[in-house]
Amino acid sequence: MKILVISDIHGNFEALKTLYNKERFDKLLFLGDAVDYGPEPEKVIDFLRENSDINIMGNHDYAVVYNTPCNCSVDMLEMSDTTRKEISLKLLGKNDMNFIKTFKDNYNIEIDNKKFYLTHGSPYNNHDGYLFASEAEKVYRDKKIFNNFDYIMIGHTHFMMYYRNKIINPGSCGQPRDGIYRPSYALLDTVNDEITFKRFDYNAHKNVEMLDNLLKNFPKTLESLKKFYS
Repeated sequence: MKILVISDIHGNFEALKTLYNKERFDKLLFLGDAVDYGPEPEKVIDFLRENSDINIMGNHDYAVVYNTPCNCSVDMLEMSDTTRKEISLKLLGKNDMNFIKTFKDNYNIEIDNKKFYLTHGSPYNNHDGYLFASEAEKVYRDKKIFNNFDYIMIGHTHFMMYYRNKIINPGSCGQPRDGIYRPSYALLDTVNDEITFKRFDYNAHKNVEMLDNLLKNFPKTLESLKKFYS
């Protein structure tokens, strides 16, 4: 079975649509943060409703539906707050909000005799925890977590990771933050027990055009956002 693993779409339906038309898969696992930053959160939600097998609650998803701070990094906070108010909360309808509320903080699932643990941040802090190398090593040393699963899948950092042959972060399908604008994802082949990380091109300029219109009264936010789409 081929499992497509994506995370941190952040309203970038243009990238998501391109990926869907490009890659064949049997199951889709989404690791959180469908909304904020990007121009089309409502289309992302429609896509997940129709195509995703499991949806995990990200910190931005939670902030939108429960009107709480996203607890994101200081350098992203203004962009997050502005796009939530001016884009996400204006474009998402009641049905969209109710659907996001069905997202899980974490999820245990078995596929092809493989045990998966899915969350957005980390096993210790589902919404807000950051799992970089030192934190991933902590999970590795925590045998109650590490030994109970074949795969531990997380998002949130917007950086790809494959740690100790078990901890997987597909990076961001909508807003990469490693200096390369091309979105990323992971594809897991459960039959051959192989994980592949990929990146792809898409029409990022279309996002900029939509953001120009949506954020025309917020030039500072707009200029800060554009670096993720070029």
